[in-house]
Amino acid sequence: AKKHLAEFDALIDSLKPRFAHRGDRPLLMVTLLDARHMLVFGNNCLFQEVLDSFGIRNAWEGEMTFWGSTAVGIDRLAAFRDVDVLCFDHGNEREMQTLMATPLWQAMPFVREQRFLRAPAVWFYGATLSAMHFARVLDNALGGKA
Repeated sequence: AKKHLAEFDALIDSLKPRFAHRGDRPLLMVTLLDARHMLVFGNNCLFQEVLDSFGIRNAWEGEMTFWGSTAVGIDRLAAFRDVDVLCFDHGNEREMQTLMATPLWQAMPFVREQRFLRAPAVWFYGATLSAMHFARVLDNALGGKA
């Protein structure tokens, strides 16, 4: 267990410099549930420790469950300005394409500003292995970018 935790810490430490010049733009993490709803991840989710380690603020400050997530209507995302949005895919490509073709989606500030990023699935309710996978996914999406 100690070796694994040391590996986790080493991975986080190795990736920190990649986020050093990112600025203070918060990150909204979501996954599509259906044509009208997203699951958003708040500060009680598994990924928060990774975000904190990289100095990235979580954009979601609303209600959430014990697990650090909540389902919201897609229209609620229109309130988010000057954020990066990371959307975890999970085999729902057809639904994503349908959503992304709607006028509502195209009007989202983060879509217009090209700050919507799609990422491979990450197990949201896992432990350190999931957190390590998330750190790598986050690095691929945002690491080294301002």
